[in-house]
Amino acid sequence: MVRKFYSVVVVRSVEESTEVIVEATSEDQAHSAALSHIASKGDQYTWHRPRQDFIVWHKREIDTPAIVDVTA
Repeated sequence: MVRKFYSVVVVRSVEESTEVIVEATSEDQAHSAALSHIASKGDQYTWHRPRQDFIVWHKREIDTPAIVDVTA
């Protein structure tokens, strides 16, 4: 199986964003995995104004990264 990696930028109330590196077979799977990851582990990230309304701002396939935050 070919391993693919996606950069999924998640925003909260369009005020702040964080990049989650996801290993997945498709952009849609990466999208879902990033939202689930942020929903369950969002407190591990630095957010200046905590909120819970997460939105995927954009996603793109990337070359193999040094660190993978979540595997779907």
